[in-house]
Amino acid sequence: MGLARTLAVRAATLVILLFIVLFVISFALAGPASQILKDEILMETKSIIRTLMMHGHYNSTQIQQLQTQIMTELENAYGLNEPPAIRTLYIMYNMVVFNWGYSYFPSEYGNVGGGKVVDIILSALPGTILLDTLGILLSAFIGIEIGLRSALKYGSKSDKAVMYYAALANGIPQWWLGIVMLIVFSFYLAQIHSPIYFPPGGIVSPKYYELWLTDPAKVFTIPQAVLDLLWHLTLPLITVLIINIGSWAYFARTVVLNISQEDFVTFAKIKGLPESHVVNRYILRPAAPSILTSIFITIPFIIFGGFLVTEMVFQWWGLGYVYNIAIVESPTPDLPVVVALTYASTLLYIVIIFIMEIVYIILDPRLRE
Repeated sequence: MGLARTLAVRAATLVILLFIVLFVISFALAGPASQILKDEILMETKSIIRTLMMHGHYNSTQIQQLQTQIMTELENAYGLNEPPAIRTLYIMYNMVVFNWGYSYFPSEYGNVGGGKVVDIILSALPGTILLDTLGILLSAFIGIEIGLRSALKYGSKSDKAVMYYAALANGIPQWWLGIVMLIVFSFYLAQIHSPIYFPPGGIVSPKYYELWLTDPAKVFTIPQAVLDLLWHLTLPLITVLIINIGSWAYFARTVVLNISQEDFVTFAKIKGLPESHVVNRYILRPAAPSILTSIFITIPFIIFGGFLVTEMVFQWWGLGYVYNIAIVESPTPDLPVVVALTYASTLLYIVIIFIMEIVYIILDPRLRE
């Protein structure tokens, strides 16, 4: 009963946190950010008026009336005629039911799904899972294993090599390494007519690009398209691994070293327990919560934030690329896309935090009381 109550309280707390974040986002959209939407409506209205003037004969009075009428209809359609409190509740409801509306600039995303924000995000999600999430999980698995072995051989040459590599990897920007990889393995190899070189960017070749945007799952049913996807994935994934393995190795090494100096580990060694038993039971198990926390917390931000600059360097169609388009490349910030990504990231973060609470209880029996 105590455990169920604890989990219920944690779940309620996280739900309250989610709604606080949702309210802040919705209130900002209903209030200060609504001016951006009004400016977009004015621009859209002027564009419609220009089109009408080119294909019809209207005097200045008629043009003014048309502009007023169009702006009024658009403002009503977007709910700008309602009080800010009503708009806030309306936006909150739409966020909860995943009715995220339409992009202000659908052409920037290749008119995916007619500009519907949900379709834009779903089209970019597979790319982020392939590069960012897979890259982080692989680098975490490899880096933690390296860090563990390094900590168990503290002071050895291999341990020092891991430290140097970690310091170097942490000091190099991931996007910069991506540029170097493109210069060497794409442009340079192509110039010297190497039999093997990698594409200069993109998630797939142009002949498969439209199919990937509209139906990514279908790409995996075409063997040639899958090979093409892997060919484009190679350089970005290697870049992610090179940079992140060092960070995970250093982190795991530090955690394991700190735990290995605890009194209970020393006592286990004095008792004469086998080294494998000491490592698995007295070092790895206490280290697991800290390591899993870092992995779990990293995942939602990687999924919905992506590697923003890295994805731009490789022109990789993922959520980081979408974020760049929404914030940087659009004429003005594309608020529906930015807000949807922010809300989705927060929602996933809340879910993962709750899963972490359950995992902690499994790993640490003391928390069950």
